[in-house]
Amino acid sequence: MSEDISKSSDDDLEDHLWDEFQNCATSTTLLYKNPSWQSLQKAATATTKLYKSGLDLKKRGFEKGYLSGRQSLARELFTFRRARELSVDDIWKLISKVLAPTDNDRIPNNPQQTSTDDPAFNLFQEAVCLPLNTQSVEPDEATELTSFLSSQVHRHRKRFHSPPNFTWKKQRK
Repeated sequence: MSEDISKSSDDDLEDHLWDEFQNCATSTTLLYKNPSWQSLQKAATATTKLYKSGLDLKKRGFEKGYLSGRQSLARELFTFRRARELSVDDIWKLISKVLAPTDNDRIPNNPQQTSTDDPAFNLFQEAVCLPLNTQSVEPDEATELTSFLSSQVHRHRKRFHSPPNFTWKKQRK
C-alpha cells in the first residue's frame, strides 16, 4: 500500500518536472519569437524553476536511494544475526566499515586555488569584478568573487590532469 502511494507521488513529481520543462520550452520559444525584456524575464523565471525542480527531484531520489540502501543493509544484518551466522562484534565491525568515510569520499577543507590561463575566463572575471560604483563595493567582495569563480571553474573542469600548456596537434593519416 505504501509503495502505491510512493509511486503516485513519484509520478506527480515527474509530471510536475515535465510541466516545468514544457513551460520553460514555451517561454524560450516566445523569447526567440518576440525578444523583449518581459519575455526574457519569463524565460529566465521558467528556466530557474525548471532548474530548482530538477535539483529537488534529484535530491529526493538520492535520499530515497540512500534510505533504501540503509534499510536493505539493516534487513541483511538482522537476517544474519537471526541465523547466528554473525556475532555482535562482527556486526559492529561491519557497521563501522560501512559508516567510516574513505579517503576518496572526504571533501578537502582547503581546495587549492589554481590560476587559469583561459583568456575568456580572465575577461569575464575582470568584467564581473569591476565595480560600478567604487564607494559601494568593498575590496573583500571582489576577492571573494574572484576566489569563488576560480573554484567553480576548477570544480567543473572536464579534464583534471591535462597540463595547462598542452597543445593538441591534429595528426594526419
